[in-house]
Amino acid sequence: MSQIASSPFLDFGVQGNRTTGKILLVEDVESIQLAIRDYLFSRYDVQVTNNAESALMTLASNPDIDLLITDIKLPEMNGFELGRMARKVRTNLPIVVITSYDVNEFIDVIKEQGFSQIITKHGRMSLKEIEVTVDKILSQDIFGVQKYFPQMREESVNLRDFPRPFANATLYSTTVGSLYERGNLSDKIAAQLKQQRRAPEATIKLVLDEITSNALFRAPINDLGEFKYQTKHSHQDILLTHQDIVLDEEDRFTLQFGICDDWIILACSDPHGRLTKKEILFRLHRHLTLDPQTGLPTGLHDPHGRGIFLLREQLSSVIFNIERGRKTEVICLYNTVASQAYKNISIYEIEHD
Repeated sequence: MSQIASSPFLDFGVQGNRTTGKILLVEDVESIQLAIRDYLFSRYDVQVTNNAESALMTLASNPDIDLLITDIKLPEMNGFELGRMARKVRTNLPIVVITSYDVNEFIDVIKEQGFSQIITKHGRMSLKEIEVTVDKILSQDIFGVQKYFPQMREESVNLRDFPRPFANATLYSTTVGSLYERGNLSDKIAAQLKQQRRAPEATIKLVLDEITSNALFRAPINDLGEFKYQTKHSHQDILLTHQDIVLDEEDRFTLQFGICDDWIILACSDPHGRLTKKEILFRLHRHLTLDPQTGLPTGLHDPHGRGIFLLREQLSSVIFNIERGRKTEVICLYNTVASQAYKNISIYEIEHD
């Protein structure tokens, strides 16, 4: 059975005051149930049960429950089935699934049902990781690297500040306004991380390229709904990027980077919020589904879906924070010591009426 343990990149110190929110936890392994309940109890009203039938009855009789947390392996049905039935009782109920299985094996049902918070136990399931997820969902305060690394202090920098050694627990932040600045920063950050942490330079460049491409090319649109800095091919699903791009003031985006002990942190946020949970799950599904005729991933030639898949494959964790129409933040975490076989799905999306 998977062990409940603290994650090395989450260190909250003293827990905060009790937060308003009622949680239903469904877990049939008593030791895990008690560990999660006791950890969250100081901040939340936590009700527990060990089976799906009881969970559905509890949801039906308690309309004030704000969040369902369920293990995927339950006696009568799996956690995804419970989630699907729970949403018949409560249409917009947020659901967090915890599992010791490879998330990729369930990509069909994840996409179909729109599950966006799946925490893998992978030998060391983090209680604090669950707490961050719960807090972000219930508070709707979803942005910020410091939610995962509260010990990091932020420092504003620009291109003239490089090259320089990165201080531990410092999150460097800079505004990017052109294609040239993006490329120059990517080269310098990757070279510095290779020198300080022996990080694979090609991987760091790949990650930086992917997270900034959404902010640079796909997020900005004009009044006609057309991409500002790229053109869609008239006959193929191909996007042709413009050359020597200088962003309009309202399209400039923020790049953050730094190290914290064994972790490398890379994050990008844009002021548009055009990426969606549906799009992310769709693209992941296409890269994890094989074309029966070719035996290759269905989305192999997608113009931008490949990047989302590669981020998950190369990194320890990728977190998508989206406020539709206002802001997108992608946080990438890379552990230089320990690899992580099974990856979470972490997509937080706020929609406005």
